[in-house]
Amino acid sequence: MKKNLLSLITLLGAGIIVNAQITINDTHIVGIGDAVEQSVDTIPGSITIGPSGANQTWNFTSMTERYVDTLIFSNHTGFPGAGSITGANIGMTSSSEDSSWTFLNKGTTGLFIVGQSFYQGGQLATLEYPATVVTFPSTMGTNYAGNWWGKIFQQYVGQGGIDSVKMTREAITSSNVDAWGNVTTSFGTFASIRQNVNDITIDTIWVYQGGSWSVIDPFTASLLGVDPITYDTTNTARWWTDDPNSKFPVLEMEFDNNGTVNRVSWQKNSPFVGVAEMNAKPIFSLYPNPAKDMINIATDKIANSTISIFDITGKEVLTTDFSTSTISINISDLDAGVYFYSVRNRTSGKVTQTNKFMVTK
Repeated sequence: MKKNLLSLITLLGAGIIVNAQITINDTHIVGIGDAVEQSVDTIPGSITIGPSGANQTWNFTSMTERYVDTLIFSNHTGFPGAGSITGANIGMTSSSEDSSWTFLNKGTTGLFIVGQSFYQGGQLATLEYPATVVTFPSTMGTNYAGNWWGKIFQQYVGQGGIDSVKMTREAITSSNVDAWGNVTTSFGTFASIRQNVNDITIDTIWVYQGGSWSVIDPFTASLLGVDPITYDTTNTARWWTDDPNSKFPVLEMEFDNNGTVNRVSWQKNSPFVGVAEMNAKPIFSLYPNPAKDMINIATDKIANSTISIFDITGKEVLTTDFSTSTISINISDLDAGVYFYSVRNRTSGKVTQTNKFMVTK
C-alpha cells in the first residue's frame, strides 16, 4: 500500500529550459481524464539525488527502464469503496496495482491523498487517512510538517481469550523544497524545484481482552508471526516542473537515510487521454497475484461480464462468464508465466477492464 501511495509522485514532459526559480501551483497538476506512462528503474546502482541549493544541474540519463507503470486519473465515484471515503475529488489507479484504488483531493492549497480502497483476503477494505503530497504554491524554501494517527484495521478473533485485534498507525511527515535548477532524464531537460520528503510510520498491533485494549505481548505476537511495533522510514526526492506538458513531477527517487537510492521513476511521455476512459471505473480485482492453481476475480457489484485470459502471445487460453460478485477460476493447466485478462460487458460488448497477472508453479 505504501509503495502503492509513493508511486503516485512520478511524471514528466518536454519544455523550454529556464535558468530561474519556478513556482508550482494547482494549474500544473494532472486532472480527471489524464493518463501518464512512467518508466521505473528498481536497480539504479550508485546514483544519488545530487546536491541541494539554487541553480543546480542534475543529470539522470543513466537510468534503465525495468518496467512501465501507467497512472490513470479519473472520476473516483466509480471506485470500489468510494461511498466510505470522503473529501476526494479525483481518483488514481496504477497498472502495477490491479486491486488498489487511491482517492485524492486537488485544490488551490495542495494535492492530498485522502484514502485508499483495496481487496485483502478477498474482502474489500477502505482506509481514510490524510497525507500531503505537495502544498501550493511551492518554491524553494517551502516546507510543511504533519502527523496522523488512526486505525488501519480491526478484526474479531474470539479465540485464546482474545476478543479482537487491531493495527494502528502513526505517520510523521516533513517536507522541504531544498533546491531548484534543471533536471535531465532520457526524456528531456526541465526547469524544476526539488522537494525532499521524510516519512516515518509506526505500526502497532493491539489485542482486546479482559475489556480493554493493550499492545500485543511478544509471545502472542510470535505465535501470529507479527511484530508488536514496526518502524519504517522512507525518504523521497521529487522534481516538480511547471511545464504545461508535464502536469506532475519530472522524477521521483526513494532513498535510505545513508543516501542509497532504491527506486527511480520518471515520466516516459506527456500525459494522454483514451486509456483513462477505458479504465475510468476499474471495479474488478484479481487475487492472488502471483497465483498457482486458482485465481479469484471480485467486484463490488453484480457482474454481467465475460472474463477472457490471454497468454503473452495474445492467444486466448480461457474464457468464462461472470454473473455474480466473485468468481474462482481454475488455472492449474496454465504454464508458469505472465498472462493478461480482459473483462467485457456482455450487454454492451465493451471492455471494462484489462490487466495482467502471473502464474507460478
